[in-house]
Amino acid sequence: MERIGNFVYARAKLILVLVIILNIVALASFIRFDLSTDFLNFFTAGNPRVEEYDRLNEKYQTGETIVVLIEQENSLLEEQHLQDVFRLQEDIEEMDGISRVQSFIPSEILVQGSTFDVDQKFIAYHSDILEDFIRDSFLTGELLSSDESKGALIVTMELNAPAAEVMKSLEEVVESEIALNLSLAGNEVIKNTLWHYLVTILLILPPCAIFLVLLVFFLILKDRKLAVMAIIPAGLAALWTMGTILWSGQELNLLTVLSPIFVIVIGAADGLHYVSHFIDNLSRYSDRRELTVETLRLVGMPMFLTTITTMAGFASLMWSDVAPMRQMGIFVSVGIAYAGLLSMFFLPAVLLRIKLPTVRPQLQPGGLVKFVLDCSRHRTRVIVAFAIVIGISAFAIPRLEVVSNQLMFFKEDSEVVQTFDRVEKHFGGALPLAGEIAAPRGLFTLRDHCFAEDVLQAERDLERLPGIHSVVSLFDIVGSLSEEMTGQHGYPESPAVVDNILRHIDDEDLETWFSDDGLRMMIKIDDLDSVDIGLLDSFVAEHPEITVITGMPVLFDEMNRLVVQSQVRSLGLALVLIFIMLLVTIRKLRAALVALIPIIITIIAIMGMLAITKFNLNVVTANLSAIAIGVGVDYSIHLISGIYYFRERGHRGKEAVDLALSTVGRPILANAFGLAIGLSVLFLSPLQIHLEVAVVMWVAMMVSSMAALLLIPLFYSRGEEASREMTQ
Repeated sequence: MERIGNFVYARAKLILVLVIILNIVALASFIRFDLSTDFLNFFTAGNPRVEEYDRLNEKYQTGETIVVLIEQENSLLEEQHLQDVFRLQEDIEEMDGISRVQSFIPSEILVQGSTFDVDQKFIAYHSDILEDFIRDSFLTGELLSSDESKGALIVTMELNAPAAEVMKSLEEVVESEIALNLSLAGNEVIKNTLWHYLVTILLILPPCAIFLVLLVFFLILKDRKLAVMAIIPAGLAALWTMGTILWSGQELNLLTVLSPIFVIVIGAADGLHYVSHFIDNLSRYSDRRELTVETLRLVGMPMFLTTITTMAGFASLMWSDVAPMRQMGIFVSVGIAYAGLLSMFFLPAVLLRIKLPTVRPQLQPGGLVKFVLDCSRHRTRVIVAFAIVIGISAFAIPRLEVVSNQLMFFKEDSEVVQTFDRVEKHFGGALPLAGEIAAPRGLFTLRDHCFAEDVLQAERDLERLPGIHSVVSLFDIVGSLSEEMTGQHGYPESPAVVDNILRHIDDEDLETWFSDDGLRMMIKIDDLDSVDIGLLDSFVAEHPEITVITGMPVLFDEMNRLVVQSQVRSLGLALVLIFIMLLVTIRKLRAALVALIPIIITIIAIMGMLAITKFNLNVVTANLSAIAIGVGVDYSIHLISGIYYFRERGHRGKEAVDLALSTVGRPILANAFGLAIGLSVLFLSPLQIHLEVAVVMWVAMMVSSMAALLLIPLFYSRGEEASREMTQ
């Protein structure tokens, strides 16, 4: 560290110029700014579930569906409402990128053997006939509520339609509509809402995080200028991280958008530790070179260790099967490296060239540090307290579940969740599944009465599964139209009747239901969960006539399955990487093992908290444990390094521990509270999962810091003989 200190002193101006140039390069990267909220980008290429989903959409040329929810106080079958709904339907059909619009108002009706096209003129003269026809139609329940006050338009986009432009057009229609109360639901609505939320998060949360961390640092350091100096490396590192993401050609997504916040809050630790010890040394060293060298000698190695261990925690995500996790692992690791380098080179260089306080701040141990010192003398109480934490967590962990619901990203009172809930209540979920029926003869398969009966029975069995609201295929449509035309119940036995019915179905609509070797099913869901999806897989395996069932809920469940698998891998990898790093750098086996004890307790506490709060495991919370390992081990490193620092200066046993606690306890607690308070900015996020991140990190930082400060001294305060043993 002496070499680094001398290098910084000799090359301070060069370091400052280089940092300025890199800042300009990072700022220039914002010309490439872009956001992605497409969940399909979460998967690695070649995932079988995604391939099934893409194959089915391509085969039947169907894009995403959007539900337009219509809500009125009286019946939608009144003439004026029928006119308004029909007008709305026509307006949407004329939009670019729209394949078709399905409504409770049919395009044509069959009356006494004659077919009539339904248009505004027909509605004006025969609304009573249309009203009766709609009430008798078997599809009415799918698109019109039982009290007739709520209806749904199912808008299907073209396969490769520009989703953002389509959503913009639909939103303009919803905002400009006067006669009807409209709202939107569907996967594209989720993506569009997330896009706007992520922009808000990027513009508001990082500055708020900087303010909160700066406030904590000021309360600790008692000097505004030094508090600003302490956080500058993390702020610049966050800027460089954004530059790295954008110059690499990556889009920001739901996870990587948190990268600058993580870098600011976590990367600020090294700056705080350096400035804190720099202040301690102000009264001892008047020469700037000597002041820099001695400060780095005390805190340089712990800063290096905490940087690489924090990087290891995030880097463990690189082996995840979920692409955004890998990206976040890479970019936050790079950002933490930037913060470490800036804290070790740029920050000392700046402090060499600014005017230092004439009155040295007296940073005496605060009340919380005194509390820690007092608690460290009560071995039994400390052990019992953490045993209780472990016991409660261990009792709760078996209740931990995996959540596979796209709406989990949003808060319960958000408009998007409320709209989806109303759609699901009356019409089944706004995120339907799609299935395929094996039909080697394509459309001619519909002539096979026996096969049709088997498929219809399978569909009714499928509807009896939990989480399934309704199932519709061409077999249902043909059977219903046959009953309307002939008055006979059941699927028609005559192929001629089937052919006649098919001629009455609009060609464009018909093409989306069949292919050369298959027939498509539309499956509406109702509160489908992971267990229900498992039953669906078993159902498909037991029914050879159904080849596949897929959809965004199935893909989201697959993503969460990959997340949980990745968590186990990431946790194990993070622990192994950090242990090896500690062993190589500290070169003491017991010290490396002791440093991991607070982290293991923290992981258990996080899992228990997730179960108790019912946050459960999802794409974000499942990986916070691996992150907490890399961040939380910093406290163990600083305390153990402090203990060995004072031992090298002749102090032994409890004396070395107390000196280390008095010296590093304040910055450890300041960092823990600063990080937790800094991440509290996520409570302002409109997304529920970001709130969960804030809560988890509060638990992680409090447990890991207190465990380090209270448990590690137990291994280093057992008298001279034990002290000599631990240094071996």
